[in-house]
Amino acid sequence: MKNNISLLKDEIYPVRLHLELSDDYLSDYQKRMLRRYGESVSGNSITRDILVPSDMPLHNLHYAIQKLFGWQNSHLRSFNLPKEIYTKLTGGTVAGWVNLVGILFQPPSEAEEDVFWDDDYERGSFKIWLRKKYTGPYIYGGIMEDPEVARQDVEAFLERFRILEVRESFSDYIKRKEQDENTKMKIIKKAPLIDLTLEEMDSSLIIEGGTEDLLERLKVNKVIAAQGEDINLEGLFPITKELIYKYDFGDNWIIKITKYKDCEDLLKNNIIDEYELEEAEDIVISKHKPVCINKEGVFVFDDVGGLSGFADFLGTIYEGEDKEEASSARAWAKSLGWSAAKVSNKKML
Repeated sequence: MKNNISLLKDEIYPVRLHLELSDDYLSDYQKRMLRRYGESVSGNSITRDILVPSDMPLHNLHYAIQKLFGWQNSHLRSFNLPKEIYTKLTGGTVAGWVNLVGILFQPPSEAEEDVFWDDDYERGSFKIWLRKKYTGPYIYGGIMEDPEVARQDVEAFLERFRILEVRESFSDYIKRKEQDENTKMKIIKKAPLIDLTLEEMDSSLIIEGGTEDLLERLKVNKVIAAQGEDINLEGLFPITKELIYKYDFGDNWIIKITKYKDCEDLLKNNIIDEYELEEAEDIVISKHKPVCINKEGVFVFDDVGGLSGFADFLGTIYEGEDKEEASSARAWAKSLGWSAAKVSNKKML
């Protein structure tokens, strides 16, 4: 194994990503269920280590994540930066955010049809359909993420709200309402939208998609710095050491994505061997597709209530005293594509 994953062929090379699905609010019982039946070593998370082609955009990584964790691509998703990075990049101002629309961030217009431009599954094998989505060559077919189109959209947005009534924050309003239930939300000032802070805009204006979603045409390898590497906020890329993937804003699944220079830790701990790693690298290059090289934790599934709900589900089917309830829960999970069957790393993607 080379110390660093290096350039191999046609400028496409394997990049190692570590994906950690976690929940900061798991109870001791839920952690115990994940350890006992969810194959989670820590009980805190479910993880995957994958090699992806160096030219893979965030858009296509989304489909790989769906396959890796067992979801059915049936809810909204987004890629975001850690809050502190987002604040540093934008300066916490509308002007700072506007300058990065079309470069880093999606434009403000709600355009779900554009974000889901290739969400065209109708029938047949869902797994095969997903595989085609995360296998190269990668071509982004959306329109709104084009830099010129995005700029036109955000400029129209600024024109539409040239002068905005700035309301107090919702938390301040609630505090006053506790003292006087008849109080109304205060208007603090009127000002051009471009002169406001993001906090002032958010308290006064609803933007359906928010302002933090990254452009999905961006290459994941360009966005994330490997562990031990520096980020470059002034030059923009790489801009973070951690990328956040959110799926199903109701169940609130959150995956933290990091990048590694190599796989030495996996080799040292005998999780994989040299032959397996070389074979995986070859598949990334020759088939232009990602490969899973390590996994900790079973598949999850949609609409179960996030990782905490999934842990409760495991407790129900394996330790629940009501056998009919356990059987019903299993049948329900199966209808959503879940299986407790073990799958080898090679067949994960």
